[in-house]
Amino acid sequence: MKKFIYKVSLLTCFLALASCDKDLENINVDPNKPTEVRTPGLFNGTSRDLMVRTRGAFPSGRMALPWVQYSSQRNYTAEDRYQYREGVNNSLYRDIYLAVKGYKEIIDIVENPLNKAKIAAWGDPKNQIAAARIMIAYAQLQAVDNYGDVPYYSYGTKDPDFEAMTLTTGNEITTPKFAPQEKIYRDLMKELKEASEMINLNAGNVFAEGDNLFRTPLKLKRFANSLRLKIATRVKGVTELSVEAQKHIAEAIQSGVMEGNADSVIQFFQNDKINPAPMYSSAFIDNRNDFAITNTFVELLKGEEHKAGTNPFKAIGQTDPRLFKMAAPVKNVYKGESVNVRFYVNPLDPSFPSIELANYSETDASGYTGFPIGIKDGVTASQRGVSSQFSANIYLANAGEVIMEYAEVAFLLSEVKGWDDAEYKKGVTASMQRWNVPNADITSYVGKLPAANEQTVRTQKYIALFMQPNEAWAEYRRTGFPKTLLLPGENHKLNKKGPNDETEYTFEVFNGLTDLPERFNYPTDMNLINKTNKDAAAQRMGGDKMDTKLIWAKK
Repeated sequence: MKKFIYKVSLLTCFLALASCDKDLENINVDPNKPTEVRTPGLFNGTSRDLMVRTRGAFPSGRMALPWVQYSSQRNYTAEDRYQYREGVNNSLYRDIYLAVKGYKEIIDIVENPLNKAKIAAWGDPKNQIAAARIMIAYAQLQAVDNYGDVPYYSYGTKDPDFEAMTLTTGNEITTPKFAPQEKIYRDLMKELKEASEMINLNAGNVFAEGDNLFRTPLKLKRFANSLRLKIATRVKGVTELSVEAQKHIAEAIQSGVMEGNADSVIQFFQNDKINPAPMYSSAFIDNRNDFAITNTFVELLKGEEHKAGTNPFKAIGQTDPRLFKMAAPVKNVYKGESVNVRFYVNPLDPSFPSIELANYSETDASGYTGFPIGIKDGVTASQRGVSSQFSANIYLANAGEVIMEYAEVAFLLSEVKGWDDAEYKKGVTASMQRWNVPNADITSYVGKLPAANEQTVRTQKYIALFMQPNEAWAEYRRTGFPKTLLLPGENHKLNKKGPNDETEYTFEVFNGLTDLPERFNYPTDMNLINKTNKDAAAQRMGGDKMDTKLIWAKK
């Protein structure tokens, strides 16, 4: 009975996104709450919710982060080995489309003639619509990159395959078609081009108040062009999109992309327990110490490698200084003794080094050892006391979740310019500056970098995308870099003997995969609410499987 009620509740929730029962509008109205929805608040709330729900402990921490080997789980490792929870996948899919719904509501409010008198007080109308269109493109990019063919909404294109988000329209569709990827990526580039061109740069702001992402129209425009550059670069190898993609690349650069870290778009949070960053919530509100930085990532930063020829920075002879900002050392000297750095503050001795209080000291590189990725549950306990965790920077309440940063744009420019060395070094420098690496360390490390080529640029891009796992995952599927990842069936040394005195382990995954997953399976909720269209999309793509490649995944 409980299972039945749960399924019915999910069905009701999803249908609320696709259709609208007009009679519900007059039910349960709270007279003590304002009925007017202001676009600045709607924009900020939607953006915050999107980042909290997609970068939290489950969709990111237990799926994308370990898949691209930024994090390992310290307790239960099934997701590290590609067996994710269906409930998490259902929620991720739903939350992406809830964000699209929220941004579309901004457009509906601005374009409603009854709101004309008040819209101008909330910001330039064109800029509000442009911001909503751009963030709709960003959110839907997450959906198509994760699943392949998906229901799709377009503001500016009328296409019979674009049936998502028909809420309150005269042609409501409760079971929308899944649009083909080729059409989606083509329209995403078109939408970003049109949205960029409609931005009023002479307006003083995008929203008159409370805009936590852009503030200025120029920053919004540069983000739109940078996102367009990213998408076009991603699909430029697709035969049907190649010519268009190259044109979009040239036009986006000409129109103006990000030029420095000040242009990076980051969702920041409050330094409290009311509206904190998602990783802080997981650690210090939900009281879960589940994640640690991986062995393969730490090895990459230290110039080591478990597979010969995979780390292009091995010859530098210097540890990447971002290691000390991204990871915590295993031990510190405290009162004359070597002690393990705690995760939580010691209530009996708050001066004891802990990640929660960020009162530990950085050590030399030998003090950092990543947690083994892909071990079995029974081995985790033996590795905890001898492995590094994420640094305190990852768990700050007011940490920022990056939507897109300048370093990524620099690496994109290096690629489209034929592995340009200057853009490559700008990308590394910008990434280090964002992680607050001292200038002297930046100069020393960048001065020793090997020349730009496909491997060096793509591997540095992977490092810079740390904690942006979905982008790193997309890049790996597109390019096959970095080469440092531990793949299914490969062996790696343990940091300490396991429970059966083993010194190494084999990365054994579920689902018979031989590489990283290529996509998420469609959410199981689709079998309840839109099975016919879901099945048609799966058949068109080659199957609803984790190893079904997207159209741009040519590695």
